[in-house]
Amino acid sequence: MSSALSKSERILKVGPYILWFGLHTIIGLLLFSDRGLKETVYFLVIFVVLGSLNIWLFGYKLFPEYLAREGKINFRISLLIGINIILFVLGIYAPTIMDEMLDVTQIADQYAPKSVRIALWILMVLLGITYMASIRVTSVYHLRDLQRIEHKAERAEAELKLLKSQISPHFLFNTLNNIYGLAYLGDERAAEMISKLSKLLRYLLYDCDQPEVPLLREKELIENYLSIQLLKHEESVNVDFYHAGITNRDKIAPMILINFIENCFKHSDLESNPQGWIKISLEVEDHKLNFRAENTTEKKIEELPVDRKGIGLTNSLKLLQANYPEKHKVEIREEDQVYQLDLTITL
Repeated sequence: MSSALSKSERILKVGPYILWFGLHTIIGLLLFSDRGLKETVYFLVIFVVLGSLNIWLFGYKLFPEYLAREGKINFRISLLIGINIILFVLGIYAPTIMDEMLDVTQIADQYAPKSVRIALWILMVLLGITYMASIRVTSVYHLRDLQRIEHKAERAEAELKLLKSQISPHFLFNTLNNIYGLAYLGDERAAEMISKLSKLLRYLLYDCDQPEVPLLREKELIENYLSIQLLKHEESVNVDFYHAGITNRDKIAPMILINFIENCFKHSDLESNPQGWIKISLEVEDHKLNFRAENTTEKKIEELPVDRKGIGLTNSLKLLQANYPEKHKVEIREEDQVYQLDLTITL
């Protein structure tokens, strides 16, 4: 974005100079080849020098300061107005002065009377001032729009990083609690859980800074997380993870799916209900990811506003909106003590 901004600034600053002086260089060369040196000097002094000074002073000094001060006139602006008026009057009298200095009165009148030449000079300056004013206004608004877009992009990137930084500690906090519980009881499974956790940390440290990661890596993250959750149960529990259609080409924004799965364990009744279950499915078909997370619950989960659904779930929904605007669909429902979340993402 910054490169686009600097490129636009260069175009808006250099473009008018190239157009203005390029046009007058061509006219000067044609005059020199067709009418001689005196008339070329006449044209360069009156139209190029005096005309350019009037237009430049207005377009690059007076008008920008006037815009910057939002129409308020101070001493500096008043001084610039005075200088601009003097140069303008000098330009009107310049044909008379140059006619006598170069002794081209008869030649000049042969092509156009002095009044016509003065009128043409005034018209050129007024058109030039209008052109420069429009360029300056366009420049100001265009650069403001670019800066607004750049600031919006920077803010979105910062918010995205903040969401990821909130998700990772939240996820790790619950995992460490599980390991602590086993270690406190001297359970041998704590060592295996630490091994699984090291893989999770490696993923968080080296992969999650990327805007997208292979979906296979996200699948491995889910498998490691499920392994940690299952290790804390002495008896087998009914947790199923089904996946299909995932290829090396499939990519996804990191740390989006894991919190939906964590939410299943948070609200499930695995601890109290031997018949309780959690089912996770992850399928890819026609560049679309279909994800489902469902679990049995102890009691009805009241439907809450998004901002009251907990850090993990709320941030995952925000990350979805940030990474896949208008490319995802989430449905959350709870019926007959079964909590179900369906997510579709166009990859």
